[in-house]
Amino acid sequence: MEQIDWSRVRLVVFDLDGTLYDQGCIRRRMLWELGLHCLGHPGDLARVRVIAEFRRARERLADETAENIGRLQYERPAASLGIRPEEVTAVVGEWIEERPLKHLLRCRFAAIDQVFDHLRASGRLIGVFSDYPVRDKLGALHLNADLTAVAAEPEIDRLKPHPAGLESLMSRAGVTPSQCVMIGDREERDGACARNAGVRYFIKSSSPQAPHHFREYRELLPALVGVK
Repeated sequence: MEQIDWSRVRLVVFDLDGTLYDQGCIRRRMLWELGLHCLGHPGDLARVRVIAEFRRARERLADETAENIGRLQYERPAASLGIRPEEVTAVVGEWIEERPLKHLLRCRFAAIDQVFDHLRASGRLIGVFSDYPVRDKLGALHLNADLTAVAAEPEIDRLKPHPAGLESLMSRAGVTPSQCVMIGDREERDGACARNAGVRYFIKSSSPQAPHHFREYRELLPALVGVK
């Protein structure tokens, strides 16, 4: 694994979805839950299209480094589907933000709680920067962060790979890029966000392809906090 001087690091910023928990695990559980729901409520099959279009719209907004994402993330899929933005908001709130919460702890990555505990014991700050709401997910994961940032917050208003959220966390923590490390799961989003902010980073990957990639948090733990 790539070596860095951890003695200088004062802030470690994590992405959330796919970084603190297994995204595939959640999506399988939610696909099953949505399928069962639609068996009993066939008229709700349209929700599948809403979720898919919402995710596509978010990816496009990220590629465009668009502003006003809090509004556009609902307006764009609504326009594509010929429905009202409020309908998209309701589906996203239920099926992306609320219903997955009960599954998160079962899908949490092994040893991430130990990483958080040792970071905190070492005196370093823990930040979480996500394109989606953070507070309820962290609670469901039984994890605590010192600082959080959400892309749709008015003071950030940018999806990754724009570095606004990461820069906001560094500013609030009073650290420079050389004193910060970011950990994510997507090279093209989290990695690019870190590079845009001048921050070193690691990528959690099921198939590591670079020195700054790692497979398991137990693999990262010794380098991160000096634990054998």
